[in-house]
Amino acid sequence: MREALLTCDDSPTPVGLAAAVRAAADVEQRAQLDKALAVLEWVAARRLPEDRAADECSDEHLDEMSKDRFGSQALHLAGPGAPVVEEDEAYEIAAALGLSRQSGSRYVGELIELRYRLPRIWSRVTALDLPLWKARKIAAAATCTLPEAGAAYVDHQLAWAAARTTLAQIDRTVDEAMVRFAPDLLPEDPADHRDVIVDLDDTRHGLVSIDALLDLDDALDLENALRAGAARLKGAGSDDPRGVRRAKALGDLARGRGALDLQTGGTGRRPLVVNVVNGQATCEAFVRPGLPVSVSVDQVRDWCTSATKVTVREVLDLAANCSTDTYVPTEKLASQAPWLHPTCVFPFCSRAAERCDIDRVEPYADGGPTSTANLAPLCRTHHRMKTHARWRYRRRPEGVFEWTGPMGQVFQVDDRPP
Repeated sequence: MREALLTCDDSPTPVGLAAAVRAAADVEQRAQLDKALAVLEWVAARRLPEDRAADECSDEHLDEMSKDRFGSQALHLAGPGAPVVEEDEAYEIAAALGLSRQSGSRYVGELIELRYRLPRIWSRVTALDLPLWKARKIAAAATCTLPEAGAAYVDHQLAWAAARTTLAQIDRTVDEAMVRFAPDLLPEDPADHRDVIVDLDDTRHGLVSIDALLDLDDALDLENALRAGAARLKGAGSDDPRGVRRAKALGDLARGRGALDLQTGGTGRRPLVVNVVNGQATCEAFVRPGLPVSVSVDQVRDWCTSATKVTVREVLDLAANCSTDTYVPTEKLASQAPWLHPTCVFPFCSRAAERCDIDRVEPYADGGPTSTANLAPLCRTHHRMKTHARWRYRRRPEGVFEWTGPMGQVFQVDDRPP
């Protein structure tokens, strides 16, 4: 590919290299448009008739479906007046794109919004005057909540200079459209983005990161508490660095006590269970399914001196194929599946196994055994797609999961360790 793009001799000049980069960018832009056009051709061919489209259902609510709505739903991915698609087919398109259900639905919804509700902006994309990513930013900026007149207003205001429009200008235009055409949808109070994220999916040596956006008053109180906690730990004889003492003080606050309580008894700490896989001496452990942590002996010793109770237990032999004659898996079987499969085994789904249902690959009614090889975690939505919609899967002898979508595409999921 590189040779095809370079138009100079064997000693390329800076001008030639820059031209190659520009040519590659043009090829990429064209490929992105071709992919989007293919998706929209599917939308046009498979859009649901009006009687099905009248069923209101959006992707973010599908995990909590009631029992009377278990089958594939009419999926509204864009705003009023836009085509509605079949849920199980939309997830097959997402998998074909190499995206999760959520990311794929968002991508398809933004394309539908552009093609059917923002036609001027979409024409700039098809003319290669506007990068698709920039157009998707406009579509994603809450335009799907606007009535058709509001979307038309945004389209008219931004299309002529969309390539030069900043994200702030996009937000202002959408806000103005909301005021003009949908004032009843305006929030009573400004958006509150306060949040605290504890990233348990990214651990290094038993440590996790925390990201928080707090009210100023709360942040000041937290800072004072961390300073005081770190100082108390130092006064109690700790020779840890200041940052480590602040981190420990935060943990003490989470357990409902300050650092001083460490010396006076305080309240009990939640018992910590460390699961060591197969009794390996390397002490690779899990504090929850799918969350491997390389734990040092010193770290376990530190936990033992600071916690009310630390239990180090050996997990099942993950190479064993356990089974039972009953329909309900035994406790060992139920706990084994999340260790073997850290996430939902649907294509490109990353939902943690501990938040999934334990599914039988071959149904029990069809003779499927209750065994290690026949159990796998599926998140609630993908469990519903397999059980009540048109998705099907099987497990091949080597352990790979093979899924077939409602339109016939086949996807393989290999979550075996390398």
